[in-house]
Amino acid sequence: MKGGARSAAAVVDCSIALCWLFADERDAEARSAARTVTKRGALVPPLFRWEIQNALAVAVRRGRIHHLHAPVLLARLDRVGLQTDDEVLGLPLAAGFDRIERFGLSAYDAAYLELAERRRLPLMTRDRKLAEAAATINLLWTP
Repeated sequence: MKGGARSAAAVVDCSIALCWLFADERDAEARSAARTVTKRGALVPPLFRWEIQNALAVAVRRGRIHHLHAPVLLARLDRVGLQTDDEVLGLPLAAGFDRIERFGLSAYDAAYLELAERRRLPLMTRDRKLAEAAATINLLWTP
């Protein structure tokens, strides 16, 4: 993942990125999202790094993947074209808090919605509640 100001097609959350990594979750929608991101790039908030690492650590603990495979999957994501949006780090701590309350989201999910709204980009997600929130403000990505 890289920082920077390259244009992007969408904001990607952890749930859709995990679909790219696990064959049993890779359906037509996930493949379409991956093609879009590979061609045009996408943005993620800084927390994406730890969220994706945590998801893979859980997969290792549950025996879904071997611990030596996790770094391979992370390297694969590094090549997809995800850019970290660091702009949020300079915003007031209250930025995005209204989305937590309005949509009943976790602060983590609200970070993706805040980024999508601030950059006026569609949000790619498999999280039902986050997708509903993005659809409410007309920012849900559809293939």
